Amino acid sequence: MRTLALEFAKLHRKHVWLIVLAMVAATLVWVYVGARQEGAGSPSGWQSMLYSAPLMNSIFLSLLAAVVASRVADVDHEADAWKELLCLQRTAPLLAGKLACAALIMLCATALEAAGIMVIGQAMGFPDMPGASTWAVFLLSQLASCLGIVAIVGSIALRWENQFVSIATGLALSLAGLFSSFLPAVLQRLVPSGYFTLLSCTRIDWSASTSAPVFYEMAFSWGDLMLLAAISAVFISWSFISFSRREH
Repeated sequence: MRTLALEFAKLHRKHVWLIVLAMVAATLVWVYVGARQEGAGSPSGWQSMLYSAPLMNSIFLSLLAAVVASRVADVDHEADAWKELLCLQRTAPLLAGKLACAALIMLCATALEAAGIMVIGQAMGFPDMPGASTWAVFLLSQLASCLGIVAIVGSIALRWENQFVSIATGLALSLAGLFSSFLPAVLQRLVPSGYFTLLSCTRIDWSASTSAPVFYEMAFSWGDLMLLAAISAVFISWSFISFSRREH
């Protein structure tokens, strides 16, 4: 807990929370526009928002996760404090503290987004608000996707002092996430930011004969979650091995 508290203290005056609010607000604006198109009281309003939010998250939250991972690493690059840190504490708790710090920030972002979607849905008068299990799955899927980006970009941000590399990677993932939703699932699994929509349980049937979009629910893809966890573990292990060598 002390290591985690220190990581948050380092981010003081780094305007991370302002960036979180800006990115979440941008996502909610797009969700609200879609809700307006559905119309007040639309029976498919909730499904429409739960479908569009992951699409927007693949752009905005993937970029936010990259910025957060970069900030958490860069705060010690700026102070040239790595040698001192690795003399005072071991690699594992140091990296765990940074990962936990980024994870908590992204948890706040996804929770704030979910709360915003609820407010929009209530304001639009959409009937039959989804239950707690639906929101829990939504949070799990979006948070897991954010943490995958944090693990990947964070390993790059820790490795290179110049944060242009990590931010450029985040931008590339953000753009790739947008277009990955149009790829077959097999190819989409190769795009880390594509898991925002891969893990989403709300889908749309484009082949339906009706003029209005037809939404449907599918089971949560635990296999894709495990694959994302494995990819994240590879990058976290790389960071650990790299810093273990630097420590000695």
